[in-house]
Amino acid sequence: MKTLQFQCTLLTDVILNTKAASEGNNTTLDFIPGNNFLGIVAKHYDKFSEAEQIEVFHSGKVRFGDAHPVAAGHEGIRSVRVPFSMFHPKMKKATEECYIHHFYNEDEDEDNPLQLKQCRTGFYAFEQQKGFLAATKRSFAIKSAYDREQRRSQDEQMYGYESLDAGLSFLFEVECDSDAIADKIKSMLVGTRRIGRSRTAQYGLVKIEEKPFANHKGNTQPFSIGKDQYIAIYADSRLIFLDENDACTFQPTPKQLGIKDEKAEIDWRKSQVRTFQYAPWNFQRQCRDTDRCGLEKGSVLVVKTSVPVSAERACVGSYQNEGFGKVIYNPEFLQAKDGTNGEARYRLQDETKPEPKDKSTVTSCNTPLLTFMRSRKKTEEADSEILKCVNAFKTTNKSLFSGDKFASQWGTIRSIAMRETDPAELMKKLFGNPKEKDGEMEGYLTHGTAKDKWADRNRLNTLKEFAENNESNLRKALINLASEMAKIKNEKK
Repeated sequence: MKTLQFQCTLLTDVILNTKAASEGNNTTLDFIPGNNFLGIVAKHYDKFSEAEQIEVFHSGKVRFGDAHPVAAGHEGIRSVRVPFSMFHPKMKKATEECYIHHFYNEDEDEDNPLQLKQCRTGFYAFEQQKGFLAATKRSFAIKSAYDREQRRSQDEQMYGYESLDAGLSFLFEVECDSDAIADKIKSMLVGTRRIGRSRTAQYGLVKIEEKPFANHKGNTQPFSIGKDQYIAIYADSRLIFLDENDACTFQPTPKQLGIKDEKAEIDWRKSQVRTFQYAPWNFQRQCRDTDRCGLEKGSVLVVKTSVPVSAERACVGSYQNEGFGKVIYNPEFLQAKDGTNGEARYRLQDETKPEPKDKSTVTSCNTPLLTFMRSRKKTEEADSEILKCVNAFKTTNKSLFSGDKFASQWGTIRSIAMRETDPAELMKKLFGNPKEKDGEMEGYLTHGTAKDKWADRNRLNTLKEFAENNESNLRKALINLASEMAKIKNEKK
């Protein structure tokens, strides 16, 4: 058997819904199921010979494992879902105190028994008697369906997407019973690929490359609890078992778990399991397959037996080619400290936060967003300066324009300013130009009925001085000034 090991890095956000339904609150998985990598290879189905097609896709001789997130600083070991047999006291965090359920005996703490709470979420890389958290950052976005005929968002088609953030790395492996087919599968996996939902939009781009890593070890020998001997079976992946009627069952037999002892029995009181159910979508047939029901990864089954198992890691149950069925017998992280009442040997650690970057680091300032923001800031500063000048003009020269009917005059000035975009032409339209022959002025304020009003009390020169002081933003300044000065007609002297 040949085992291929890979690292999958998310180049964009990736959506891996926990259920197939499109309505309701959809959440994303915190790992990448192995059937996504099977699907990548299945795109090249016709490139395999008939015998290879049966071997890769239908026989279970090639198993595509689940990809688990990488713990920062511990990239050389594949993380696992926190075991459901790990419990922590209420009002305390799991990083402070943690117990292994099947080793904890309430009778020993009869006077003051602990109230324990189950650990359910998170992936940890266990080494050096510590569990290091592998962070899986997520994002949420609201999207709308697109109406191609109307070229706009489609009515009543809003939905939310939760996704894994770009930049996360995951480790997975592919097991091939035949070495001959391994190189062909590797060539189809390595490179830039797409997985998950909305692959034609902004989601789903990943980079797959070869990378060696270590797996958590187990133990083939039974351990003792009191007078009895047991083997703890940890679900490294989701497990699906079928009963004698080929229906999914949540109660597997010891034989289905890889225990050869005919007298073995599962101790359900010491076991901790959680279940899942979903209906996979078959793209080829464009319909849903039979519901998948089974035990969630992280479940721990404790089997009473004195017979050793044949391997530390194994595959059990159905759908093994899609990543289901991986188990670890007696994993090291389910051991308890000697001389304690079930206290976990491995101590869970909080997420390692990256060191803060140096604030003096210079970053690029030429992005389109920053260019737009600088332009917007400059415009707002200019508008603020114009308003200050307008308010100052109104306060200082209010008496010059009160008493006479100037509202229509200011209205005409505003209309001219809104029509003329060239400052020089605007000045000419308002104040005119001296003629070479007789030196007369022609402009709205320098001829006709408006000429006498603006000539009185030096009003024309006052306005002209304002215009010359705001020459850089003349049009906007005159529009704002005319709007404010037109309000004076209703104010008292």
